[in-house]
Amino acid sequence: MSVALFDLGQRLRAATLARPVPRSRFAPVLPAINPVAVMVSGSGDRLLVRAADASRVTTASGQDGLSALAELGVSVGPDLRTLVVPDRDTLSRLLEVALTTGATSAHAGVAAGVGWWAERADHPGTGAVLDVTSACTARWVLGVPPIHEREPAVWRQWLGIGDRGPRGLLEVAAIVSAGSTLPGLEAVAEDDRLSWDAFIARVADPKSRWDWRRRDSRREAALGLASRCDAAELYESLRLGDPLVATRESFGGTVVSGTLTALPSRTVVEVTLDQLACRLREQTAVEGFSGYPRDLPPALASAPLVRGRVTATRVTTDERLVVTIGDAILRSVRTGQRITLRPRSIDAYQQRSGRQELHRRYAARRSWLSGGSPPTPRRREVPLDVVIAAAE
Repeated sequence: MSVALFDLGQRLRAATLARPVPRSRFAPVLPAINPVAVMVSGSGDRLLVRAADASRVTTASGQDGLSALAELGVSVGPDLRTLVVPDRDTLSRLLEVALTTGATSAHAGVAAGVGWWAERADHPGTGAVLDVTSACTARWVLGVPPIHEREPAVWRQWLGIGDRGPRGLLEVAAIVSAGSTLPGLEAVAEDDRLSWDAFIARVADPKSRWDWRRRDSRREAALGLASRCDAAELYESLRLGDPLVATRESFGGTVVSGTLTALPSRTVVEVTLDQLACRLREQTAVEGFSGYPRDLPPALASAPLVRGRVTATRVTTDERLVVTIGDAILRSVRTGQRITLRPRSIDAYQQRSGRQELHRRYAARRSWLSGGSPPTPRRREVPLDVVIAAAE
């Protein structure tokens, strides 16, 4: 079995049942906060912005497009609101309108809010922006070719949403966020609130020369990249705490399962895996729990049986893959025990502490970049949109 075959099996099941099949047990997004849904069509003078909240729908066109959001009370104020869009392209087009809105315009506050939404959209798991297409793809599989899942109209059809306007987006947002939310996303909600409070403080400060439209300084760019990378790592870590996601990833080797076959010492264990596919390379920090991938607990929800680092891998003469875990902290383990390994869960509060320390170092009068030792290169997960923006 491979990930491709697993996905195909789910897709065929969805086609047979004529309904979406769950890809995750938990809702992969946070519930929307006082949401405002936006759809954008056309360009230039023919640009049409349609927006809706729980009570009404507004429209505006051309360079006055942001007035549709202003009528719904969107502004730079104490209340954080969730932007609901059909896809990421809609937010990009809305940002283009915001960037052409002058600082003295009547809609300058709305434009600033759009700028903040665009910044937070680079943070996977955020509750500030809900891209319904990406959210639905993370939660369900449809009985159609994968490329069709990129079309909001296809999701409306399969979810039984009749409204093709922004009100329909609000219905989809309510459905995709219904039920139990992925454990751990509350930490991302806290980051959203901290980011929003800091943003409105800078915008409202009459003594500040800061303009959200200008390019970031080197320090702001570095801190922003760190924040985005942390968010990507955290979200992927939290997703592995979803049993359905973990089961799928077990066929690709991100999550592996097997039998604990040896305890060479108090800090070393050997696990013989059920299959050869394994993406846990040497020095990867891992944690292990009793049972199969479907039995994995949410991230940081309980103490693992094994915690350590992969120190070696080898294939035996009978073609079995053995993973050796060193520097291990063990809890009630025994040989012959069924165990499942996954990358060690990310702690959101340790990430936040690390960013605060990074901010302190950048704010120092003498730059630690020029006076300190060079950092050790290491690979990190970076949101695709950030990679594309850097390349451009």
